[in-house]
Amino acid sequence: MSDKKDDKKKAPEAAAGGEQAEPKKKSKLIFFVMIAAGALVLIGGSVGATLYFTGFFSPKPAVEGKEGEHGAEGEHGAEGEHAAEGEHGEGEHAEGGDHEAPGGGEEKSSAEVPEAEKFAATYKAIERDFTINVPNSRKFVQFKVAYKTFYGDKIVERVTKHQIAIEAAILAAAGQFGEEEMVSVEGRARIATALRDAMNDVLIRNEDFGGIEEVMFTAFVFQ
Repeated sequence: MSDKKDDKKKAPEAAAGGEQAEPKKKSKLIFFVMIAAGALVLIGGSVGATLYFTGFFSPKPAVEGKEGEHGAEGEHGAEGEHAAEGEHGEGEHAEGGDHEAPGGGEEKSSAEVPEAEKFAATYKAIERDFTINVPNSRKFVQFKVAYKTFYGDKIVERVTKHQIAIEAAILAAAGQFGEEEMVSVEGRARIATALRDAMNDVLIRNEDFGGIEEVMFTAFVFQ
C-alpha cells in the first residue's frame, strides 16, 4: 500500500517537472530565433549601407546622356547643313559670274592682253624704208625701225593688220622733230619714244591695247 501511495505522489511531481521543462525549451528556441533575426538585420543593414554609399540607389543619368547625344547630333547636323548651304551659295555666286551683263548682250571683253600672258621679248622689223624732209631745213632723213614687245605673235599680228595706219603715224611723229634732234643721240632717243607712242595709239584705238614696249632705229641716214 505504501508503494502505491509513493507512485501516486511521484506521478504528479513528474507531470509538474514535465510542465516546467517545456517552458524552458520554448524560451531557448525564442532566444535562438531572436539571435538569428538580429544577425539577419545586421547583415541586411550592412549590405544596404554598402549599396547606398556606392551609389547603387542613385538614379542613372540615362535620359541626360541621350539628350546630350541628341544635342550633339543636332549641333553637328546644323553645322553640316550650314556648311553645305555655304558651299552651295558660293557655287551659285561663282556660276552667277558667267551670266551676261545687264542690258542683254554679253559684256564686251577688253582686248588688253593680261600680264599673265607675257612672253619673252619679241623683236620685229618694219620692212618699209621711211624718208622725211626735216622741218625748216633743206635736208632729209631716211630710217628703218624695229619694235619690241613682250606679248608675242599676238601683237605682231595686230601690227601687220594695221600696218598702213601705223606707217602713217610713224611718218607724222618723226616729221615733228627738227635738225637738232636728228643729229644728237638724245634727240634720236626722243624720236624713237615718240614713234613707240604713235604705234601704241593706233593699236589702242583699234584693238584696245598697245603692247609695243620699245622702238629702235635699225638704219638712220641724215643728209
